[in-house]
Amino acid sequence: MSVTGAIGRALLASVFIKNGLDHLQNPEPIVRATRGAEIPQPELAVKVNSAVLVGAGTLLALGIAPRTASAALAISLVPTTVIGHPFWDREGRERQQQQTQFLKNLALFGALLAVGSRRR
Repeated sequence: MSVTGAIGRALLASVFIKNGLDHLQNPEPIVRATRGAEIPQPELAVKVNSAVLVGAGTLLALGIAPRTASAALAISLVPTTVIGHPFWDREGRERQQQQTQFLKNLALFGALLAVGSRRR
């Protein structure tokens, strides 16, 4: 892979690694949101998702199994986005902020699809 491709992969991965580490260190806000979505065993769900973010993010950053890592991160983004940024339930400024975060996650999803579809 080119130098720019490797840099792009690492930059894309950085947001997942950081968020995963943040959620492992301070899981309670995410656990609360997960409880609100009636996810069974919310503490475990947050730990597993955080581990996926850190693990798959690290693999992606290092260029190890980038297709698999991209797929894992993309799959984890679906519930994260729907549960974490329900702009359709909000109003005013909060709706706008949640919609922006929702769309940002869609952009990350698209970037993961692009990286995951690249041939080595």
